[in-house]
Amino acid sequence: MDEVQFVLIEDNEDLVLSFSFKEGTEFGIDGFIIQRNPIWELPLMPHERGPMIEWTEDDEIILVKEVILNRKTIMIKTQYDKFEFDISKIPDEEYNDVVMILTKMNFDNVFKFSKS
Repeated sequence: MDEVQFVLIEDNEDLVLSFSFKEGTEFGIDGFIIQRNPIWELPLMPHERGPMIEWTEDDEIILVKEVILNRKTIMIKTQYDKFEFDISKIPDEEYNDVVMILTKMNFDNVFKFSKS
C-alpha cells in the first residue's frame, strides 16, 4: 500500500483532492487526483456526474463510486478499480481537510462515503 506524503486541496469552483507519494511508486509525486466541478456537470446525464479520477481518451469519465476513510487508510472505488492508500503520516489538519473536501464533493450523495 503506497504511503501518502502530503495532500493538496483546491476548494473553489473546482473541488480537487490530490494525494502525493514518493517518487518511484505507482502514482509518484504527480499523485492520485480526485476532482469535481459541479458547474460543468450540469449538461451531463445524472449517471455521469460526480467526482472523477480520470477522463479517458475515449471521453469516458472514471467516477468515484465509494470512499472508505479512517485515520490510517483511504480506500477509493471506481466502477473499474479499487485504490487503497496509507494516510497515517499526514497531519491531523490535512486529514480533516480530506474529510471536508470529500464531504463537499458528495453534496448530492453521488457516491458512498463512510468514515470512522
